[in-house]
Amino acid sequence: MQVTIKLATREGAAHVSGILAGFTLLAKRGELTLRVQDERQGSPLAREALLETEIDGRTVVFDLMDGYWYNRPETVFPLYHSADIIFKRSFSSVKNSEVFGAFSEKIHPLGFNYHVFCPGSPLIGTTSKIGFLKKRIKGVTCYVSDYEAKMTHVSARPRILFITRLWDPAEPVVQTDSELVRQWGEINEMRMLLVRKLRAAFPEQFIGGIQDSPFAQTQCPDLILSEHSTWKRIYLHRMKHSEICIASTGLHQSSGWKIAEYLAAGRAIVSEPLCYEVPGPFQAGENYLTYTSADGCIEQIRTLLAHPEQILQMGQRNRAYYDTWLRPDQIVTKALEQAKILL
Repeated sequence: MQVTIKLATREGAAHVSGILAGFTLLAKRGELTLRVQDERQGSPLAREALLETEIDGRTVVFDLMDGYWYNRPETVFPLYHSADIIFKRSFSSVKNSEVFGAFSEKIHPLGFNYHVFCPGSPLIGTTSKIGFLKKRIKGVTCYVSDYEAKMTHVSARPRILFITRLWDPAEPVVQTDSELVRQWGEINEMRMLLVRKLRAAFPEQFIGGIQDSPFAQTQCPDLILSEHSTWKRIYLHRMKHSEICIASTGLHQSSGWKIAEYLAAGRAIVSEPLCYEVPGPFQAGENYLTYTSADGCIEQIRTLLAHPEQILQMGQRNRAYYDTWLRPDQIVTKALEQAKILL
């Protein structure tokens, strides 16, 4: 199989890192021949988390954007029009028809997403060796194995994790859209309330807080964590030693990176309802419990704490889902298998 990746995104590089890692891993195993064209200089798609690929002469697009929001829709729609098939992270059959009309039949669910690398990734080559080592130490640059763990038992006092950030509604990109200002405000309020409620309900078991930022300092100085404690490598260590992990809705109703990270580590998950479809057997009640309020989140955690066998079973199901559907080489393999059938 001949694959050419047209790497055009700059701002969306973190979003597409997992797909690039997947293609790189498959190429290293000899399952495909990979060529990367660096088209980032002056690209109209530099701000979009999109990857255009040519696979055996057909155009396959990977859309890793949050929801259906694009920085420059006028540059995205022509790409959708010319593509033979599109795999979209934030996938909704209803919204596909509303936004893309006739193109919607070409769009298929891609699944969860997270910021991950592998040795040899095209994105690593853009960083100096010293810069890369610094990022590895802090955990900014994490390989596939850095996220992975398996739950083999549940401790007598299971730990609960929720480390999150706030979004500043004063960002210029938001100020032109009153609906975005409202959405970002709601996300922030829910996250702050969750941290306060979790701290109060589980003072001995909860690990978490808000990442430091100028905006967070004005909103919740009492909830801010130290910079060191939010380094990615420290966070991943805490995640792997927490049986129950909490997720909240991301920007544009997207499923945040944390869900994919929790799945890689085989954790039990309590999350707001998912707004978008994912491939494979991933279901509420089996792979995660849902909440629609901070108090509801507390109740779902108490349900799990009362049944530790459910924590273990959910964690094991989630790691199995990751191994089959989400690990970078697997998410690309599943897409390629589907593309081969469809094309």
